[in-house]
Amino acid sequence: MSVIALFLIAIVLGFGLIFLIAVTAPKPQPIDLRAESNNAPIVELDAEQLGKLVGAILDRMGIEIDRTQGGKNEVFEMRGVNPTPVTGGTFFVHCIPAPPLTGKLDGPAVGAFIRAMRSAYVSKGLLFTSGTFTPDGRLSAEDAPVELFDRYAIMKLVEQYFGQDEPLPQLVANLPSFVRVPE
Repeated sequence: MSVIALFLIAIVLGFGLIFLIAVTAPKPQPIDLRAESNNAPIVELDAEQLGKLVGAILDRMGIEIDRTQGGKNEVFEMRGVNPTPVTGGTFFVHCIPAPPLTGKLDGPAVGAFIRAMRSAYVSKGLLFTSGTFTPDGRLSAEDAPVELFDRYAIMKLVEQYFGQDEPLPQLVANLPSFVRVPE
């Protein structure tokens, strides 16, 4: 009987210590994305605004957007079609704002996108984020038909297809609303 009592006391004491560690452990602070990105305005875009910007870039590239899904606080998803013979195909696109704690998409996030892309039966996946990717995130996409676009790559595309004259927030506000957002 005393062995059982000691066993129960040890279990309660163990869970108590785990609880104390969890309560007293320092919580990770969100990073200042503006400071980390040298005040790039792209880090302040929500998923819907990022999706609108990416949709406009893809439209200028000749990719027709045939379906969109998502909102401000979600992953913004698009399905696009490149009608060019031989090199064309169907694209699966996700637009994800930078995660507030790290500012980086990691391997599991990229892996989830790859699984979603494969289940959508498309030719290629395009993953856009207003943050960056961790090394394991980039490694996850290495052997998959996926292209990763971080905030630096997106800004290069914006410069290439829209020029540098207009500030990004104003550019996003003035984009045509061809990207259909469900209510």
